[in-house]
Amino acid sequence: MEYDTYWSILDTPGNSIKPYSIFLIMLIISVALLMLVLRSKNNPDKKLLLILISLFIALSLPAYVYLKFIFEDTTEKRLTELLNSDKVKKIEGRITNFKRKVAYPRNGESTSESFDIDSLHFYYIDNGLYEFHHFGGNHSNVLHNGLKVKITYGQGDKFVEILKLEIAKQNTYQINP
Repeated sequence: MEYDTYWSILDTPGNSIKPYSIFLIMLIISVALLMLVLRSKNNPDKKLLLILISLFIALSLPAYVYLKFIFEDTTEKRLTELLNSDKVKKIEGRITNFKRKVAYPRNGESTSESFDIDSLHFYYIDNGLYEFHHFGGNHSNVLHNGLKVKITYGQGDKFVEILKLEIAKQNTYQINP
């Protein structure tokens, strides 16, 4: 059976923004600010601003060059190897006992979901799977009873941690019953 990846630890925010891109953005903003300050007239703080902006450029340029061209970020490779290794477990089957609970704590709405595959119970607060991937919380009904899935997970002492969730291709476009 073929599966489409619905969510993976590779989709988390820590993997979507590369460290060098932060320094590139800092560098671009610093250069733009430098140009604005150089063009400004009658600015009493011009020297101070030039020194501060120059410090940002002096820090962000070498950091960008180092992280982009010298340092090798192996995070994605290591996570991919972990997902394909024997250190994690996989289960394949149909979702049963699917439940969604909505709570309203002080900070707003919080939704938790739980379901079983065979005798294994999964429970999570859905922001872990939806918030960052879909920018704004779970507004879908993708997971439901009867859906054929394959889950890569880590078995902890107290709970099961979902590392990758795949949905069978034949179920991908099925409307929630």
